[in-house]
Amino acid sequence: MDIAHLRDLIAVVESGSLSRAAARLHVSQPAISQRMAQLEAHLGVRLLDRGPRGVVPTSAGRALYRDAQQLVRQFDRLSETAAGEGHHIHGPVAVGLPTTVATPLAAALFSWTKARHPGIHLQLFESMSGYIHELLLVGRLDLAAVYPETDAPRPGETPLYSEELYLIGQPTPGPRSEEEISLVELRSVPLVTPGGRSNLRTLIDRAFAAHGLAPTVVADVESLGTMVRIAESGQACTILPLSVVAGHGDPRDLGVRRITDPGLRRHVAVRASTELYEPRDSVTAVREGIVEVTRKLAAEGRWPGIRLSSVD
Repeated sequence: MDIAHLRDLIAVVESGSLSRAAARLHVSQPAISQRMAQLEAHLGVRLLDRGPRGVVPTSAGRALYRDAQQLVRQFDRLSETAAGEGHHIHGPVAVGLPTTVATPLAAALFSWTKARHPGIHLQLFESMSGYIHELLLVGRLDLAAVYPETDAPRPGETPLYSEELYLIGQPTPGPRSEEEISLVELRSVPLVTPGGRSNLRTLIDRAFAAHGLAPTVVADVESLGTMVRIAESGQACTILPLSVVAGHGDPRDLGVRRITDPGLRRHVAVRASTELYEPRDSVTAVREGIVEVTRKLAAEGRWPGIRLSSVD
């Protein structure tokens, strides 16, 4: 077994199909099928369950896929170090951003990287927080924006900012204030939120439970844009940071209200894929870029509603 076998397995698992993996690797389908059969024979264990709709990893396949991600990244790190050209930083860096972070950050980070480190090849993944966390755990990402419970520094994490959460939408009957709404007033407001794997949903559930309440969630919606559109339609409300709706017209028309008694606040940090060793130079550079770009956007008023964290 060599590094090429591990790259093949990663492509097959992520593609969910031998034919799609073959296209991704620029080889024929029989070739990739033979390579997987050889790998299984070498290890003496079945790695893939093959079916008419594609392939899925067995438990052994999932375990090897998880470790293969780490090994391939370490191998690439060694190759990058050996091939380094003085101070020139280059190589791929995979960054996972939850959609509420990607909306203000992703394009600006891309511009910063191209201007400062044109040799770095960014791989940006945008999704809901639960999926981003899973990608980080299996080693698919080098960096990810995560939501720790506090802003206390942790190994492998760099605090970025904290932000308050707001009710978005016009509940019926209308709250007493056009600017604020208490948690108690929210208990009967129909809400659309992400599913249980989302940090946002966890934060909402915990806040209500701490006061002996439960939110009235009428649908689990794994799309930021859809949540905003439902809130705009008046059929239900949602809870989101202020930056998400900054470009959606007059906040009063949309029904943007700060949540109080207690307020809802979450912390955001950037986490590296491993705590065991210092990330390679390209990953470190992008991590520094995320901090720099976040601070610049906040200073220019282009990221409303956030409070920067100390990175000292």
